[in-house]
Amino acid sequence: MKRIDEVKLNEVYQYICDCHSTERRSPTYREIANACDINSTAWVSSLVGVLEERGLIELEAHGNKRTISVPDNLAVGESINASIVGTCPCGEPVLAVENITATVALPVEIFGSEEHFILKAKGNSMIKRGIFDGDLMVVRVQNTANIGEVVIARVNYNEEATAKILACKRGKYYLKAANDEVDENGEALYKDIHPKGDWEILGVVDNVIHSPTKEVL
Repeated sequence: MKRIDEVKLNEVYQYICDCHSTERRSPTYREIANACDINSTAWVSSLVGVLEERGLIELEAHGNKRTISVPDNLAVGESINASIVGTCPCGEPVLAVENITATVALPVEIFGSEEHFILKAKGNSMIKRGIFDGDLMVVRVQNTANIGEVVIARVNYNEEATAKILACKRGKYYLKAANDEVDENGEALYKDIHPKGDWEILGVVDNVIHSPTKEVL
């Protein structure tokens, strides 16, 4: 699967929204390509397909033509900017990459108005919570969480981060995996993490944008 250009995807989405809000019409793929400096309508089609999968637009067939509509609850309203700040392991913690790779607009109607950031999931320890390798985790910035919520926690002297369920046993908080797979010896492949020393919660995962199963440009 090829990597999605989230910056270009956001440009396409914003242009579609602008056409609907200012001109009350659906743009053509050629118009999108020209406005967003895209060199082929095939690339536009791929990006439009991703937006449809994420529920941000709807496609309707009219004979040989397809029109793009924006759901009523998203057509008019505020949005917040969220930065994609790297990859976060869903497994043993490793150094988190915190360089901004893209900025996307999130509709307030879906994501709320609180500050958010986005991390790309790596690994399979959270699959029972519907978070798979390659998914984008939309994280609400806060340093507290409720038991049972999926958190992004920084452990090991404030340098490493991981995605896990916040759990508590005998008065002690720990980070629980959401995958029960075991190896040939019956040992858990994805172990819970009991942090030693200082650790902190960076945010709560309140939405997940699933990675498309098909190839996109």
